[in-house]
Amino acid sequence: MGSVQKADLPAVVAQMKQRFDREAPSQAKELWSAAYILMGLRYESAIVQSLLRGVVNMKESTTYQAILKEGKAEGKAIGIAEGKAEGKAEEARKMLLLQGRDRFGEPSAKIVAQLDAVTDLARLEALGLRLLHVKTWEELLGANGTTRHPRGRR
Repeated sequence: MGSVQKADLPAVVAQMKQRFDREAPSQAKELWSAAYILMGLRYESAIVQSLLRGVVNMKESTTYQAILKEGKAEGKAIGIAEGKAEGKAEEARKMLLLQGRDRFGEPSAKIVAQLDAVTDLARLEALGLRLLHVKTWEELLGANGTTRHPRGRR
């Protein structure tokens, strides 16, 4: 299929169907799944789906099911990791606001917006340490917000 022009694809798919039906009927689902995957490397998704629509029900293929299962597992793992990172950043931000309110008083809307914009957990942790060495919200968020404290004040 690598050297087949788009205009010739319908004829090639028809030949594949004849051969799969004749020579490997018990493996046809797996072969169509492989063809679908490989065609997707070269041709647009809409073309591949159009050509293979009705040829075979991909959803019955064990290969197709394995790909879906793997994709769902990876997506779930990524989602869980992202969720955990977001949750940790949210907790760090919450603690920063809680301790900052106790130390500096209620932050302005601008300060809250600046803190909400910080999504990097390491930066939030650095701000948490910095909070111990500054006197105002503005000083906490001054410069890039991660300025190291003077050595003598550790």
